[in-house]
Amino acid sequence: MELENKVVIITGAGRGIGAATAELAAQQGAKVVISDINDAWGEPTVAKIRAAGGEASYFHADVSKEADVAAMVKFAVDTYGKLDGIVNNAATIVVGSVTALTAEDWNKVIGVNLNGVFYGCKHAILQFEKQGTGGSIVNLGSISAVVGMPEQAVYCASKGGVFQLTRQIALDYAKKAIRCNTIGPGSVDGEFLQIYLDAQSDPSSALGVILGNHPIARLATPYEIGETIIFLLSDRASFVTGANLQVDGGYSTR
Repeated sequence: MELENKVVIITGAGRGIGAATAELAAQQGAKVVISDINDAWGEPTVAKIRAAGGEASYFHADVSKEADVAAMVKFAVDTYGKLDGIVNNAATIVVGSVTALTAEDWNKVIGVNLNGVFYGCKHAILQFEKQGTGGSIVNLGSISAVVGMPEQAVYCASKGGVFQLTRQIALDYAKKAIRCNTIGPGSVDGEFLQIYLDAQSDPSSALGVILGNHPIARLATPYEIGETIIFLLSDRASFVTGANLQVDGGYSTR
């Protein structure tokens, strides 16, 4: 029970990595606030956790709006009395090179992937400072933060920004026992990968290239990424801050 009695917010927790992490956190004793922009995804995650004997609540939020994120943190504290950790997982993707992207595409991805992480970090830190007990922030980056990807210009930019934001937060708040780390997943079996493949002229060949770039020669499962997030939320990672922990099947070793 590594997260026993800890209160954790997970954004974008309706499916994929967010849902898997929420399930794992509840199994480890956390009280979990599930946040998503799509209620039809988020509420079933809560129901699944409760059916398994865990404790969870749902809050609808668009993380690209600071007011929603501030309200989400307030909801967690009002519901469970405190906040111990936040996983800024919510993200979106638009496939395209720089010249193919519109300003709307750019602003949409940056709004969720980078601004949303900034808002989550900001309001979690304000609560951690108010409590005076420290806390743990885990931001979802990507292999795309350190390696270029075909037709993922804005996604790569957003995730690179998340990594550097994480480093600065870790530096600024370490003396207050506030830890901030980034997870850098490789290719994960799920929605985002399928969006990318659907945009390719030959999805089967594109998938083959992706698998070939991972020395482990397979995709990750959302639960494999979630297990690493649980470690960073837990007290076992008490001396880990400012890290970009690549969970990428060896991709970044190339």
